[in-house]
Amino acid sequence: HTGTMSFGKMEGDASDKNIGFMLQDDVADGPYYRQEWEGMKQTTPIISGGMNALRLPAFFENLGHSNVILTAGGGAFGHKDGPKQGAISCAQGEESWKLWKAGTYGDVSLSDGVVEYAKTHEELKGAFLTFQKDADQIYPGWKEKLG
Repeated sequence: HTGTMSFGKMEGDASDKNIGFMLQDDVADGPYYRQEWEGMKQTTPIISGGMNALRLPAFFENLGHSNVILTAGGGAFGHKDGPKQGAISCAQGEESWKLWKAGTYGDVSLSDGVVEYAKTHEELKGAFLTFQKDADQIYPGWKEKLG
C-alpha cells in the first residue's frame, strides 16, 4: 500500500512516489540508499484513503503513470448518482489525465483539461457536483467552466 502522496486523506507528500517505484522495479533508489530487490516479484501499488475521480488526475501526474490498484470506497459509493457511476467517474478521471497528457486539449493546465473532459462525460461531471469541496480546491472556477 503506497498511500496517496497527499492527494487523498492519508499522510504523506508528493515525494512518496518513490515507494511506488520500489514496488515495481527490481532496483530502486530510496530516500537514503539504493535498494536491490534481487529478483523479487513486482507488485502493483495500491492507493486508497479519500481518493475520488477529481483527485486521481493530479495523483497520476505526480506518479507518472496510472498502473495502480484503486480502492476508492467513498469515491465510488459516495457519488451522487450511485456506485456504478462513481466507479465510471474514476475511470474517466484516469482517461481525462491520459488525454491531457497526450495533448488532446492543447496547451491547457491539467485542471482545465479535466474540466473540459467532464463537459461531455456525465459521470465525471457528477463527481464535480458530488465532491464540491475537492472541486473547489483542485479546480478553481470549475462551476463557471463546467456550466
